[in-house]
Amino acid sequence: MDTNDSSVALVLFRQHTRDELESVLTFASESFDKSVNGFMHENLRDLRKVLGAIEEEKLHLKQVKRIGTLGVTQLDRAIAVEKGLYYYQGNDFASEVVFSLRRLTEPCKDHIDNNFTPLSDVQKEEFGKMAEEITSYLMKCSNEIRLNEYTNFEQLVEMAGTLTTRLTLLKKGELKRIQGQSGSTKVSMVYLNMVQETQNVVSFTSNLIKVSRKFQME
Repeated sequence: MDTNDSSVALVLFRQHTRDELESVLTFASESFDKSVNGFMHENLRDLRKVLGAIEEEKLHLKQVKRIGTLGVTQLDRAIAVEKGLYYYQGNDFASEVVFSLRRLTEPCKDHIDNNFTPLSDVQKEEFGKMAEEITSYLMKCSNEIRLNEYTNFEQLVEMAGTLTTRLTLLKKGELKRIQGQSGSTKVSMVYLNMVQETQNVVSFTSNLIKVSRKFQME
């Protein structure tokens, strides 16, 4: 905000955005891991902590967006039109990642809080393997933004597609178990919601790194 040079303002604005998006994805990776493990191990305290942290992150993102709106005004008008769009898209995708984490965590917390039937060993094994890969994927995306080189960009986009396909297979497998009346339907619905919101996290993260690359590199 202090500079009168629009080219300098763009450099600083890009750095600010990198720092914020890296922070969001690091937060997402850590919160996702705590939420999933909290549900699997029936740890109500951890799930409540995650929900509290998510509410704080939502407020922070609102503040970041207000600051970003001011930052856009410091850019050259022609650049502001194009880059401003990418900035707002990146911020929106970051917010959607956090909203998805909340939609994932809250039903898990309520389920444990009401002492309903926990996840079966099969569900834990299936999703546990996926959860580790998704936590790793989120951190890889965070590092890609931090390094600002995007050398692994294509690989990360492909990885998102693979994870999404595998999560779809998990949903299909769970639906077959419901049809076969195998296990608790109530816990199955929470499980399906967890898988769906995880897909959303992966999709929004993939979109986030795409617009981040456009904002930073093009």
